[in-house]
Amino acid sequence: MKPENTENFLRKFDYNYQRNNDKIIINMEFSQQLLIDFSNPEKPIIINKLVGWNCLTGIINTSIKNAFLINSIVILALSFIIYFNNHKIALYAFMGLVIWSLLWTSFYITKYEKLKSFLLNVSN
Repeated sequence: MKPENTENFLRKFDYNYQRNNDKIIINMEFSQQLLIDFSNPEKPIIINKLVGWNCLTGIINTSIKNAFLINSIVILALSFIIYFNNHKIALYAFMGLVIWSLLWTSFYITKYEKLKSFLLNVSN
């Protein structure tokens, strides 16, 4: 994967990106960022992050994997607390939060994997 090929692809499809030396930072919609580190030309490192306000973590900047882990812990804790007050509401809250978390996590992962595969195909 070459930085020049990656930049050409990003320019061609009008992606918002910045280049800093050996790194390219791609700003995607819904507060998602992709960082490509070309320090090692043989094997570039591709990292995804959720930054700013996003639908999974609010204002916490983290990777999608960590966001899913945080959401799982918070959902279980909130459901457990609500369960002591009202069993029915706890079930609905748990189901709603799980669906919300799964939908947004799959959305972010799909966008990340799709762009990653496009970039790998373009560079080869």
